[in-house]
Amino acid sequence: MELPFEAQAAEELWQAVEWYESEREGYGELFLDEVEAKVARAARFPHSGPRVFLPNVEPGHDIRRFPLGRFQYQVITAIVAGERAVIAVAHTSRRPGYWQDRLR
Repeated sequence: MELPFEAQAAEELWQAVEWYESEREGYGELFLDEVEAKVARAARFPHSGPRVFLPNVEPGHDIRRFPLGRFQYQVITAIVAGERAVIAVAHTSRRPGYWQDRLR
């Protein structure tokens, strides 16, 4: 089972891949591989990521975060339209919580 990406999350992913690749050849691919592995884990074990509780967001969204190992990013998943999806590929310290409005 693979998790679908919301449009904004897919855009964030490709922007980060391009940035890493521009900084050092081959790092874009390493980043993409790590995100794909984390998404596969999130699909297989959806409750293994720490739960994120947000005010004014229904608990039924079951928001989970899956930090990457090598890179300072995390994959954020939530229940959207009845199924789990990737809603953000977010840097861990830049613009914290910017993606929260996507579920309101």
